Amino acid sequence: MSRHDAIYRRLFKHPKMLRDLLACVTDADWLQDLNWAGLQELDAHYVAERLQQRIGDGAWRIPHRSDRDRGLYVLLMLEHQSRADTYMALRMATYAGLLYQSLLRQKLITGLLPPILPVVLYSGRRPWRAHRNLADLIEPSVTELSSYQLQLRYLLIDEGELLRAGGLPDRNLAALLFRLEHSTAIEEIPQLLHTLMRIVHGADFEELNRSLTAYIQHLVLSRAKPMEPVPTVTTLQELAMLISEKPGIWARQWEQEGIQKGRVEGRMEGREEGREEGRTQGRQEGMRAGQAALLERLLIRKFGGLPEALIQRIRQGTASELEAWSLNFVEANSLEQVFTTEKPGGKR
Repeated sequence: MSRHDAIYRRLFKHPKMLRDLLACVTDADWLQDLNWAGLQELDAHYVAERLQQRIGDGAWRIPHRSDRDRGLYVLLMLEHQSRADTYMALRMATYAGLLYQSLLRQKLITGLLPPILPVVLYSGRRPWRAHRNLADLIEPSVTELSSYQLQLRYLLIDEGELLRAGGLPDRNLAALLFRLEHSTAIEEIPQLLHTLMRIVHGADFEELNRSLTAYIQHLVLSRAKPMEPVPTVTTLQELAMLISEKPGIWARQWEQEGIQKGRVEGRMEGREEGREEGRTQGRQEGMRAGQAALLERLLIRKFGGLPEALIQRIRQGTASELEAWSLNFVEANSLEQVFTTEKPGGKR
């Protein structure tokens, strides 16, 4: 298991983290009927009959309040993806079957199989295109066999889509984590960390505080790949201080992403002049992309969800356009005033 996976699984061992994750996408009544205080982590290392090992990201058993006598509970199964997988529905069906078999072998199930909620948490930048229902992966031409086919649908939590749509709760741990994972502007980080600190304040949340700190430092700070060693911190408070003392590591990340893109473009040209020009263009593109991402998030915070066409316009905007829109944003009372050729005060 990689260090990233280990830190990630440690984070989602906490009931509040899991509950907030589901609250980002549903407010269904059944979610309120679960006894989250009784959440129990299950072994996600499944072994099939022929001893082939399958490793899932996490599985939990959550008691249901409505029927204590029969021990009714819901199984929650979580998989984290940074890239789309065409056959994700098949993978989830395989994991679900192996989880059931594992519980039967351990004699944790003696009657009917408990209901299971398969969840895919997607943190990639591109929209998720894979089918969410296993039935959609099966050739439908022989209609007489359709009723015999496997059925499984997973719940997709697409971080980028949720952020673009807006409306996520401000004090939801999972929503705050999404914003941190997709952040490209240093100005956003201290505010998000301070909001997290207010939520997980107190003795009851000490372990969750440490888990969040380990995950954020590994996932977010490590993106910058700083040239100087970054000290290990154990609390969100220490992490916030580290970022405020060394803000340059974030700016360096934008530059490094631009340089990398420039190098790729330069190699395609096959000449040293092309490489140098590519590096310069890459730096400029990295700065432009960072400015576009910041403007997009500021607009969502102020005006709510943005139309897809407007999001594409921002991401494809030139540096001069982004500068003009950002200046308009300060005094704008509507999206139209941000993107008008006139300033909000009426002057061109």
